[in-house]
Amino acid sequence: MSGCARRTFVQSRLLGTLALGLLVAPVAAARRHGVRELTRDGLPNVQSASALVVDLESGKVLYERDADEQRPIASLSKMMGALVITAECQLDPDALHEMTPSDRDAARGGDKTKLTTGWSFSIRDLMHAALMRSDNRALPALGAACGMTPAQLAARMTARARALGLTKTFFLEPTGLSTQNVSTAREVMVILREALKVPAITAIMEKSKFEITAHKGDRTRRIKIHSTDRLLTKSVAEIIGAKTGYTDHARYCFAVGARTSSGRTFGMVFLGGEGHYTRFADFTRVVHWLARGEGTAQAVAPTVSASSASGTALSRIPTPLLTPTVLDASAAGKAAAMRTTIPRIVKTAAEKASPAP
Repeated sequence: MSGCARRTFVQSRLLGTLALGLLVAPVAAARRHGVRELTRDGLPNVQSASALVVDLESGKVLYERDADEQRPIASLSKMMGALVITAECQLDPDALHEMTPSDRDAARGGDKTKLTTGWSFSIRDLMHAALMRSDNRALPALGAACGMTPAQLAARMTARARALGLTKTFFLEPTGLSTQNVSTAREVMVILREALKVPAITAIMEKSKFEITAHKGDRTRRIKIHSTDRLLTKSVAEIIGAKTGYTDHARYCFAVGARTSSGRTFGMVFLGGEGHYTRFADFTRVVHWLARGEGTAQAVAPTVSASSASGTALSRIPTPLLTPTVLDASAAGKAAAMRTTIPRIVKTAAEKASPAP
């Protein structure tokens, strides 16, 4: 082989090796920085700041992380709003409500809406818009149709929380835009379980898409909406009802009821996740953990939480929700680290908070 040919051959080998390295490096990096499904102690490697997993049939707590930490819950608030509207208002599902400037103002600072002012929507469609698309104008409009201002609806939502024995849950307004709409993973689980008891609510929260109709005089227009729950179309378990939430302060939140391939039903609440897909990935990690049987067989001694020890109006909460299991030290450390990394955003909710998909 001539010197020129040898140089060309060596150069081509080097270029081939470099190209292969450029292809392999991202894969190796992804593996190095990827999140494992399980911790070293065999628990699901949940990344959300607060979490709770409960067997919905027995009420047994299977996993938790800082489940009693009070946090903003964003659009998870809408589950309680839906409970109040369905329980306290005898509204005709086909009755129309015109979207007013007051409904618009109640949702100011939130995400884009499909509920245009001056157009009318049925009560049924407004409930779908609230629970599926998390439209912030929907619940104030439902409250108005029920004769309540947003503040009055929020007060009824807080009163309903107290009736359920929830002492750390408070609603300043019905949409979840306010940082003062707060709860804990344990108390959100109670709200989720109540919502899953209402067929009119679960029938909506398990849908991936729906079409609503806007009315204005003789004119109508059809509007397609999609659920903000990405798991409804791609999931490792059957979703029987779910609600997402997001604001800059609350971060990414998720409450979901699911049925696994074994036929068992579980409730999961994830609060304060960093990154849009974290809550969904946490769900998948937990489902895989449950499928391994570790979720039903863990033998960890329960302890009494500070909230249950206080004995303040907690007798109405199902007893299993008052006895959290002990987590490993590494999980607790990760939770503390997660809290310190959450941005301390100083803008007000009206300026910055956008509702959750």
